[in-house]
Amino acid sequence: MHYTVQQWLLFFYIYCFVGWCFESAYVSIRKKRFVNRGFLHSPLLPIYGSGAVVMLLVTIKIRDHIVLMFFAGMIGATALELAVGLIMEAVFKIKYWDYSNQRFNFKGVICLSSSLCWGLFTVLLNKWIHKPVESFVLGLPDLAVTIAVSVISVVFICDTVVSVRVALGLRDMLDAVSHVRKEFEEMRGQFSERVALMRKNITEKSGAAGERLNVLLDSVGEKLTDLSGSVGGRLEDLIDATNEKLNALLRLAEDRDIAGTSSLSRLSERLKALKKEYESQEKKISWLEIKMLKRNPSATSRKFSEEFSIFRSEQFRQYEQRRKAKKEERRKRRSLGNKKTP
Repeated sequence: MHYTVQQWLLFFYIYCFVGWCFESAYVSIRKKRFVNRGFLHSPLLPIYGSGAVVMLLVTIKIRDHIVLMFFAGMIGATALELAVGLIMEAVFKIKYWDYSNQRFNFKGVICLSSSLCWGLFTVLLNKWIHKPVESFVLGLPDLAVTIAVSVISVVFICDTVVSVRVALGLRDMLDAVSHVRKEFEEMRGQFSERVALMRKNITEKSGAAGERLNVLLDSVGEKLTDLSGSVGGRLEDLIDATNEKLNALLRLAEDRDIAGTSSLSRLSERLKALKKEYESQEKKISWLEIKMLKRNPSATSRKFSEEFSIFRSEQFRQYEQRRKAKKEERRKRRSLGNKKTP
């Protein structure tokens, strides 16, 4: 059977939607809550639509041979999944599906169980699923197909553009967080270098002042260690707490004429600059980015592994807090409205 380009596109969109229904239902059952699954915001999963088209194309001449059809579809769809997965990870630095916990996986992008499912789906698609879909599409007037494909294509393209921009924003945010953490690591190293000199001078100071300086030095060191592994609101709180300790250390050191205060002053200023840098990046986070993270609960990042894990949990926490606050505010408004009603 030969299809027109528009019919192929309509098949693609139909299977994108079918894939979204299947994937969303599967993930929602596992998570015990509704999950609007996928990279796009609309109810379309391109990997399933592309996979279905590939399966149909590679099995056109072998649909009477189930075994050949199984392996052809398995190889074709697996190759597609591998290419798409590697390209997306290379561009966005995030793996939007991850098979790392599955046996016989390759870079967490493909795995044996997934490939076998692709092969099975190829057989099901050709023998049963595609026949009613084919009859439906071929039974539509050409004008109806043209209109449907045109409307869905506009939605699909707009959604793809928005989703790509959101994914690139997440990548840039993770890169910024990674940069901030590296800066903290460098600061901790610089601080350690200065500590030896300051402790040498402190030993010459007897009494409570020397003990207080030692305590503050230890405290600042601990804070810098905590900073290197934090993001979000906790990061900002730790920066403030660290600067507070640094300022107390500076005041006491200057009063006692302890060498090394100039380097601590620069450290304090750099901490303030990093806080502003992080705050400016955090303001760029949109609800679309949070929604994308929620749509892909199994997403991981090899390049930004720790940053991604902490960042996602922090953003989910903040998102839930804002959602609960808004819900409580609406409840209070309804309650006030009911009281005013005579």
